[in-house]
Amino acid sequence: MHNSSDVIVIGGGINGVSAAFHLAKSGASVTLLEKDFIAGGPTGRSGAIIRQHYSNTVTARMALHSLQVWRNFDQVVGGDPGFTPTGFMIGVRPEDVEGLKANIALQQSVGIRTQFVTPAEMREIEPQLNTEGLGGGAYEPDGGYCDPPAAANAFARAAQRLGAAIHTGVTATQIRTQGSKVLGVETTAGFFPANAVLVAAGPWSPGLLHRLGIEVPIIAARVKIGLFRRPQEFERQCIWGDFIHQFYTRPETGGLMLVGSLSPKEVEDRVQNPDNFGENVEMDVLAEYMERVAARYPAMERGHLAGNYASLYDITPDWHAIIDALPGYDNLYILAGGSGHGFKLAPASGEMAARLILHGKTPEDDVNLFAFDRFAAGKLITGRYAYSLLG
Repeated sequence: MHNSSDVIVIGGGINGVSAAFHLAKSGASVTLLEKDFIAGGPTGRSGAIIRQHYSNTVTARMALHSLQVWRNFDQVVGGDPGFTPTGFMIGVRPEDVEGLKANIALQQSVGIRTQFVTPAEMREIEPQLNTEGLGGGAYEPDGGYCDPPAAANAFARAAQRLGAAIHTGVTATQIRTQGSKVLGVETTAGFFPANAVLVAAGPWSPGLLHRLGIEVPIIAARVKIGLFRRPQEFERQCIWGDFIHQFYTRPETGGLMLVGSLSPKEVEDRVQNPDNFGENVEMDVLAEYMERVAARYPAMERGHLAGNYASLYDITPDWHAIIDALPGYDNLYILAGGSGHGFKLAPASGEMAARLILHGKTPEDDVNLFAFDRFAAGKLITGRYAYSLLG
């Protein structure tokens, strides 16, 4: 049997390692269990876009706080998450401009540096952009992206420096309980005792908790990424979200453009077993991506396919995470269901989960927005957009 811990974190993705870091920073003894390697699941294939464009004050504040961590990671956490500043911009139809401006005002009210931009101003920021059909956009000069494996491993190393024990290649098979008391975690490497357990296993979370009779409303959905080589005239590229053609893109090293979908139809490609899904993207999907991109970036007609991969989102009914204590058991918690937002919000989400575990919550705490029982109570988190990935 292994040494007992205050908290066991199950999952070595970005949320698990962030929670482990914040728990250890607060003085708790922490053990993290990861079945493969750090960032070996969806985190390692994340687009890792860092933006603050959210349509409720809680997630907007979380995004702002997380951005400050990503930009100052070496001072706040220690290490290098590979943050690359590019700016972030989205474009909308003319009929959506007033709603966009209201959303920008909400973000500005919590301290986010963002502004409305006209089509002419959008072309100044992104010279390769075709603004046909756009009424305007929102621009965040501070946006960018991270290197996801580097970021997750930097969090993990920081947690280790604070005393956390990290075990990779160890699969959690069962959370052991006695009555309502959580005793620890059974694994392929033996039993790990603990006073509390945090399940941060992304799309594997529902299966683990089902064994305890807890049904978590999270589905695993397959998401597709295309990599396209940019022609030489692309001197720079900001991160772009297109509400008309429903795609997002960001620069990638080696002169590449990473492209993914903003359509909520992503949820339709469900995966029953997160250990077994098609990791290569279908050619018709990639052709559609290229067509959408070329409509907005005409120079990309001279680009060409350079690679692709599929990953998983763990999606809840309202496309927001669950961060809460779970019913029926003492000291059993969840941080999962990021629904495509998980990476960018992880510094705030991990801190929020650590505070919940160590100190509980009051009715005024932001963590209440992410309550487990909100689905049964019909209190889903709503945003201004039909594009659920934007929040």
